[in-house]
Amino acid sequence: MNEVQKLLLDGEIPVNCYIVERNNECYIVDPGYQKVRIQNYIVEKGYQVKGILLTHGHIDHIEALDCFPVPVYIHEIEHDILVNNYNNGFSFFGKEPTYSFDSLNINLINENTILPLGDEYISVIHTPGHTIGSVCYQIGHDLYTGDTLFEGSVGKWDRPSGDLNTLRQSVLKLVNSQPDYMLIHPGHGRSSSIGIEKQINPFYREWNYQKTNN
Repeated sequence: MNEVQKLLLDGEIPVNCYIVERNNECYIVDPGYQKVRIQNYIVEKGYQVKGILLTHGHIDHIEALDCFPVPVYIHEIEHDILVNNYNNGFSFFGKEPTYSFDSLNINLINENTILPLGDEYISVIHTPGHTIGSVCYQIGHDLYTGDTLFEGSVGKWDRPSGDLNTLRQSVLKLVNSQPDYMLIHPGHGRSSSIGIEKQINPFYREWNYQKTNN
């Protein structure tokens, strides 16, 4: 079993940044803040960074997006959220990115995208609702859920391009399509599992009850 490597990064909205590593190669998931801390962690571990995986384009997941000069992966319909400072939240906090989006190697992905890592593969699950192009990344029994699914909760839907009905559909599809043993690693808070969320998550339980009783 591969260890889940998490950095809790401090910023306007503290965020979980994950290092998905196999055989000393890695992807960085959601480098929200503290660029130097991320860089130091990677250097100390001796990892080779293959790319950066964004679950969506909000400020708390992207402020340290230039931590390494590697490809940045984001869903193809999330690009306008990422590069617009009103949509991505920089303007809300009265800030500007310290980098130019034009200088980044941004790669647009969808559910057909497969990213090799060691002897395994990372797959993309489109889960709109928090934003229009939110995704989860799956490798083995680990699911990196961004702001779609949390321990005991779900993401907000009041941000630009967010939508409650779409989020409901995404959460139901995600939880009901995954085995109970699948671990979830969200953008905020603690990790959990699909099986636990079926039991304790009030949003999933209410929405699933409504779906099965209509």
